[in-house]
Amino acid sequence: MPRNRKTYRFGIRRQMVLIFLAVFLAGGLILSGIIHARLQQNLEDQITRELQGRQENTLIYIRQLLMLHNANNDEEGYLQIAESIVQELRGLGGRSFSVLDTQGNYLSGNSQVPEEGSREDLELALKGDAAFSMIYPEGDSMVVYFSMPVVIEDRSLGIIRYRMDTTAQFVQVRQSERLVYQTTAFVYALTFLLLAFFINRLLVPVWKLTEISRQVVQDLSRNEVDMQMLAQLADSGRRDEVGELSRNFSVMLEMIDTQFKNMQEDKERIISLLGSRQEFYNNMTHELKTPLTTIRGYAQLMEADGGQDSELTSKGLAQILAESARMHQMVLQLLEMSDKSIYMERKLVDLAAVSRSVAQALEIKAERYNMKIETDFQEELLVWGVEDRLRQVLINLVDNAIKYGEGQSAIHMDGVRKKGIVWLAVRNRGKGLTPQEQRKVFEPFYRVDKNYSREQGSSGLGLSICRKIMEEHQGSIGVKSRPGVQTIFYIRLKGAAAEASFRKPRGQDACGGTESDGFSEKER
Repeated sequence: MPRNRKTYRFGIRRQMVLIFLAVFLAGGLILSGIIHARLQQNLEDQITRELQGRQENTLIYIRQLLMLHNANNDEEGYLQIAESIVQELRGLGGRSFSVLDTQGNYLSGNSQVPEEGSREDLELALKGDAAFSMIYPEGDSMVVYFSMPVVIEDRSLGIIRYRMDTTAQFVQVRQSERLVYQTTAFVYALTFLLLAFFINRLLVPVWKLTEISRQVVQDLSRNEVDMQMLAQLADSGRRDEVGELSRNFSVMLEMIDTQFKNMQEDKERIISLLGSRQEFYNNMTHELKTPLTTIRGYAQLMEADGGQDSELTSKGLAQILAESARMHQMVLQLLEMSDKSIYMERKLVDLAAVSRSVAQALEIKAERYNMKIETDFQEELLVWGVEDRLRQVLINLVDNAIKYGEGQSAIHMDGVRKKGIVWLAVRNRGKGLTPQEQRKVFEPFYRVDKNYSREQGSSGLGLSICRKIMEEHQGSIGVKSRPGVQTIFYIRLKGAAAEASFRKPRGQDACGGTESDGFSEKER
């Protein structure tokens, strides 16, 4: 069967090769650094031990010479025996050395020590510390300068400075280092080749499986499966995890082929089920169960009492009536959630006039809580819609502003028309909404903390109905709130005079707001 072989720019093999190569290079650099540092440290330790012995022997010789020459253990005595020190120390190996005074001035020596580099060792010796410097005059040579203070009976008499050629030791260390590098490089290269071989052997079946699966996807798009390809998958010849994967894949494709038609038939039903909101029904069940539980409880108490307790009967009847009325109102609100307004005739509606009418209707309720409703509309706000449904939205927004607003404050209703879009806002002062509450306030049955409401018994459906009505009118509703300062509920609709079809503006948020809500920063 013909296949279109596809080469991946960054396939698994290239990725693994690059990863292993990077790991080996990093490991090699780290290992070479450790080896170099270790060998260098060993060389310095060897030189240090040799110099410690030479320092001890030198001090012994100088003490003996002072005694033999009846010289004092001071700088003057040291100057007297400077030539004798040279004669005695010459037998220690014939290396170049110099006898210096406490100021570092040359007194005597078997040769003048040449200056080939750093004088750090001499500077430290002048301060009373024995030290050495390692100098590399040429690539394959090494010279050590060793300066030691001559201290006898806590008196500094002078300085002895040696120059020692340690090229042989240096060359030996470098040869050992090269041998270790060569051995490590050989082991690394062999390991890398073996890993590359096994990776390639492991991935060959995966490439084959990838090509076949790609062809299977094309077959499935045509509602068919090539059975010859399934046979190729089953005959992978592997007896490991990759072979098991191929065989399982073959079985899986056979099952897909069997169930494919059933899946096509069930597609619409599954989409419908996935589109339902289980949380909505859970909340609805809970809200309906609460009044039913109250009604049933009082009915059982009244039945058990037999009407003997008039107070219980009166209270029970009141509760039953109240809860049944609440349940009836909730059912009506649920019916309001339907798309019934799409079948109603759209007319030209002036939202400014409707807002003034709503403000006048709710003015008495606002005065009950020492609040007032103010309107500010400079022009007509004409839209196409169902006036009763839009009035319902404004009544709900103003009613909520009264319930949750701050006493002795004003509720403001204002609106503008900008670029063919009508904006209308209801503003009030109060506790406000947190960002989380602003995101959830339009969900069915969601209620802000009832402790901040002046009235009880809300079902939490009002703002959900408002959003539904605005969607029916191809508009949107949103909220902006600064807790403790101000809360603004706003709606937006296509203006009646606008000829362009309504489109959801760019930057619209989850509540239907936009980056620019049509009101000035001062108005916010």
